[in-house]
Amino acid sequence: MSRSKTLTTKIVSVLSSTALAASCLAYGMPAMSAAADDTSSYLFHDTFEYGTDDWTARGSCTAAESSDEKYSGSKSLSLSGRSDAWNGGQKALDSSTFVPGKAYAFSACFATQKGSESTEFKLTLQYELNDEPNYAMIAQEYAKRGDFVQLYNPEFTIPTGAENLVLVVETTKSNCDFYVDEVIAAPAGTVISGPASKVVSGEGRMRGDVDLDGKITLADYVALKKAVLNGIKNGEARVNADVDKSGIIDDDDVTALHDYLNGTIAEFPDNTPQKPPKSEYIYNSAISFKEAPGDYFNSCQQAGTVTRETYNGINGSNSCLVYTPYGYDSSKKYNILYLMHGGGENETTIFQDKDAKMANMFDHMIMNGELEPLIVVCPTFNKCTAQTFYKEWMQSLIPFVESKYSTYAESTSEADIKASRFHRAYGGFSMGSCSTWAGMVHGGLDICAYWLPLSGDNWEADGGYGKAKSVADAIDRSGLQKNEYFIMCATGSEDIAYPNMNPQIDEMKKMSQFVYTSDFSEGNFYYLVAPGKTHWWGYVRHYVYDVLPSFFHEGE
Repeated sequence: MSRSKTLTTKIVSVLSSTALAASCLAYGMPAMSAAADDTSSYLFHDTFEYGTDDWTARGSCTAAESSDEKYSGSKSLSLSGRSDAWNGGQKALDSSTFVPGKAYAFSACFATQKGSESTEFKLTLQYELNDEPNYAMIAQEYAKRGDFVQLYNPEFTIPTGAENLVLVVETTKSNCDFYVDEVIAAPAGTVISGPASKVVSGEGRMRGDVDLDGKITLADYVALKKAVLNGIKNGEARVNADVDKSGIIDDDDVTALHDYLNGTIAEFPDNTPQKPPKSEYIYNSAISFKEAPGDYFNSCQQAGTVTRETYNGINGSNSCLVYTPYGYDSSKKYNILYLMHGGGENETTIFQDKDAKMANMFDHMIMNGELEPLIVVCPTFNKCTAQTFYKEWMQSLIPFVESKYSTYAESTSEADIKASRFHRAYGGFSMGSCSTWAGMVHGGLDICAYWLPLSGDNWEADGGYGKAKSVADAIDRSGLQKNEYFIMCATGSEDIAYPNMNPQIDEMKKMSQFVYTSDFSEGNFYYLVAPGKTHWWGYVRHYVYDVLPSFFHEGE
């Protein structure tokens, strides 16, 4: 960086801080320090004032310096022509500066001028481990259209053994063009200032602001009428569109918004539905580990059927095994569990491996009245990754399976899949648990109420707080109430996943989105730890035996 460039950056920082202090005093707030961030320790500071600063395009897009938008200075990096969320910008990190196993501070400022919805941006580390590509989320945040937002992690640890490090700027879902400015790396703990998100989650959202522009206008009325006819995908917009808080977007919301805009009413009605009557199922509020009887893994006189199915999905032709219970009747409706294998395994493991034999276990549980008859689907992520399988699950597997087998979905339309979410569960072991958390984070909550992550933490974020927050943020985006989603986690105290799950679970217990109990008539989140058990299907199958009977008793 040239001396003149450094001087310009420092002057801008000092002026910004001085203005902030003056604003605080004007509003009667304590004055904040006018001192600028200490830039002397920065490992790099990319301002794009003199080019792309070694950033290149990632995927089918174009990376170029631009004067159209900027957070500081006169230019930023423009990422345009993106065809997918992972398309964006990338910069190789010097291995002599960024050392695996050490922590660093990273910051970048993002903005978009396109789209009517808030955009969620993502700062990611791409790396190789044992010659396999891996991705770690550094920071993730929403921004309103036209606003810059800072993505900042003061203590991001580069995974031990990581090679070929690449810093990536991208989005989680949108393929809109966007801008990046002030990309900074520094020693861990370095304070780096930046713009905060103006997107408010949960109860703070503005009912009636369907187009997410921060105002309630006639444009919102038009958007709401379209939403009633065609549905609405964005979670934040969906919450705002439920003007009367009834849980359904319908003509009553349109009427309420019309009356509000006309001045007939001064505030929206609150038609929050009452909590449904408590289920007759007798819950255990603190489930503990108990092994299934040994003969449950032998053949059963009332055996269900396991069928191999092949379907054409978004990743090509793929297979799954489908368990249907003894006496399966296509005229009846069945709850459905999608249960995923671990790394190095496939769709046959859960039903056919000698250490699992879970079809036999389901047979005995159903025959003895411990479990209601259900359908269990064992798919595989071996044509994609565990973290991205949620796309195939939602777009290909569910429509295929639930059009052929009798579930509570009246059809495989988006509306009917959502309407039957209380009768659908997803779970998995190890990498399958990783796929479970990814499904929650990436929109699966809209179509599935019950989640069963076994011996695996959330890989969609880093650190106990980050992992917990990414799940909590997904819940906020979904607009669901606390009695509309249920998470039952389990592992063994000697399991290799135990040290990684614990910090995440501890942070989730502190968050308002989660009510900790295995009585799902009173809460929505529980963590079963089996003393002395390790990372093995021979133990994990017992976790399913312990907790699965508590599923499918809530909701409609």
